[in-house]
Amino acid sequence: MNLLLKTMKNLFIFTIVALISYSGSIAQYVPNQDYLLGYEEHYDQLPNIQQCQEGTLKESEKANILNYINFIRSIHKLKPVQYNLSGDKYAQKSALIQAANATLSHTPDQSFSCYSDDGYYGSVNSNLHLHTSSGSLNPASKESIIGWMIDDHSGNAPDRCGHRRAIINPWVTVISFGRVDGIANVGNTNTSAMALLYMDHVDGNISDMPSEFVAYPFQNYPIELVNKSWYLSFSPFYDMNRWSGNTAIDYTNAQIKVKTDDGTPMNVHSLIYDFEGWGAIHNNIRFMVDNMQNEVKYNVTVEGIIVNGQQKEYNYWFKLTNNVMGQKPATPALSYPIDKATNMAVNLGFSWSVSEFTYQYHFQLAKNPEMTDLVKDEYIISNGSVIKGLANETTYYWRVKAANDIGESEWTEVRSFTTAAPKPEKPTLVLPENESTNQTLTPLMKWAYIHGASTYQLQISKKSNFDSFFIDIDEQSLIDTFFTVPAEKLSANTTYYWRVRSEAGGVTSNWSSAWKFKTKAPDPAPETASLYKPALEGQNIELNTKFEWSAQQYTQYYILQIAKSNDFANTTLTKKVTTNTCELIGNELLEPTTKYYWRVQAIGEGGFSEWSQVFNFTTQEGQSVKYTKPAVNFSVYPNPSSKTITIENQDVLMQKVEIMDIYGIVLVEKSLLNTPSYATTINIENINNGLFLIKITTEKGIIITKSIKI
Repeated sequence: MNLLLKTMKNLFIFTIVALISYSGSIAQYVPNQDYLLGYEEHYDQLPNIQQCQEGTLKESEKANILNYINFIRSIHKLKPVQYNLSGDKYAQKSALIQAANATLSHTPDQSFSCYSDDGYYGSVNSNLHLHTSSGSLNPASKESIIGWMIDDHSGNAPDRCGHRRAIINPWVTVISFGRVDGIANVGNTNTSAMALLYMDHVDGNISDMPSEFVAYPFQNYPIELVNKSWYLSFSPFYDMNRWSGNTAIDYTNAQIKVKTDDGTPMNVHSLIYDFEGWGAIHNNIRFMVDNMQNEVKYNVTVEGIIVNGQQKEYNYWFKLTNNVMGQKPATPALSYPIDKATNMAVNLGFSWSVSEFTYQYHFQLAKNPEMTDLVKDEYIISNGSVIKGLANETTYYWRVKAANDIGESEWTEVRSFTTAAPKPEKPTLVLPENESTNQTLTPLMKWAYIHGASTYQLQISKKSNFDSFFIDIDEQSLIDTFFTVPAEKLSANTTYYWRVRSEAGGVTSNWSSAWKFKTKAPDPAPETASLYKPALEGQNIELNTKFEWSAQQYTQYYILQIAKSNDFANTTLTKKVTTNTCELIGNELLEPTTKYYWRVQAIGEGGFSEWSQVFNFTTQEGQSVKYTKPAVNFSVYPNPSSKTITIENQDVLMQKVEIMDIYGIVLVEKSLLNTPSYATTINIENINNGLFLIKITTEKGIIITKSIKI
């Protein structure tokens, strides 16, 4: 979320307390044991307010709310919203707080009965609605939507119509709905509380919106959504990319005229406006019209408004009617999955646009493009369907049409998709062992190979639920079954959790079980190394001589420097090595009959040592080289490459592969000692473009080849 949106959210949290929809009365009530009878129509699992259990709403209940909101939005020519299942717990916990306390609050504190952090989050980011009664109570869930659209019972901001502005906010993309019924823990009152979560999802782009305003009511409009003695409203737009970017509007000289079709003027009064947002539309002007009648068409002219520096005039019409669907619905547009999609899940959600004047959709799924071998043939009320248990690696075809009491639209085009291969196995973790302690700050993470897996994803977190990460290497990056954590990523004396999943054919496995480990205090810096070979003042030294020095505790790697002067101003070779020996190869070979100086520095997680003393030596004549090169040709492909290279041969097992720059500094190292192989793949995405060297250590010797990174 960008800074601007965070700022808007904070403003919203500050002001949303006013956006409370309330109906009913609060009175003492003796609990009735049969109170929840009849509520089964709403719930898969009934709530129990006394035990602070919010219950679980039926999918059909949520679908009804989604469909009704999208029906309203379709009248306003707005994009449909989607349903966000992950928001259910917040909306449901919020409704529980309101029902348990028989009151509404967008900022409940911990003194509230049935308080939870999830409920607080839901309360801050939702429209809230409450029914209370001393008798039986079972309102339809859509009554909350009707109440929010009329918006004449807002607690602290009675004339702002903020709930309405949320539902017909063009930038809202998804919603979640919560409902809890029962006897309040405060006052023993029958309560029915509802919450519409939307505030974290005002990130849509409306550049393709057919008009530059939202008006209420608009065109053929349901009578049930309007209180004819309350405020109508209007909001123009000019910035279609940001919901908060439409405040450069001057309503000072605004005039609103309403006339019937025969030209009779209506009395328009009580104009008010604001730019407060309320988590919804950031500018809005409201007005009242006397003596409006049902089934009468009214023409509205809005003039005298300065919008982003330009004077604007808007014209639209509305009619309050019970015959909103006065025509056959239009053919919907298919949304998801896209045509010819591949690697789709076997439990798959389908979606399409909300078609105007629609109350149900005819959905078909088949195994042939002629749509005769049907897998699913159903009528549903929402603009989406979830089909479970599709076959792996199978091509399916689907289409939709819309229906109302007038008739049906034409079928959409037929789309196809292909399901993914079966899920690969989840990996088994190997190192660091579960519950291990005293781990280095750069531990080696290792897991078992999964047959058929091409890549892996690794996550390391301080939290067992992995809702934040210190390491999150996605499945496109890890091709090996191990990963060494880079320095400065982990903290000392800290417990971490880690897990891995595999990917094959575009399908990811389930996560492995989560293991944990605890890091140790950081190591001290290593001591200064002592140089051994070549000896000080050594003579007749081989051109590919092997350098040796004392191994130092707490060292992760050494830096070897070789130069032709004892001040190392023009270093001939700087090389990073992980052991206390180094043999020169390839373009690293020294020049004959030349005096060289060399030194070593030890590097560890605790810091680095002082440079060793400087030794010097003189090389021999000639170009004798002692390392052996196996009589075998290695294939490297693709070459050039931008992401990975594969190295293979048919004759010699590889023990280690090192990717080096042209100065011999090791950039990538892959050990195959535990699993010698004739072929291996290495990721080179993190090395610089250009020529690089490949050193291949085999059971028969060493070979140097080269490749190019592009």
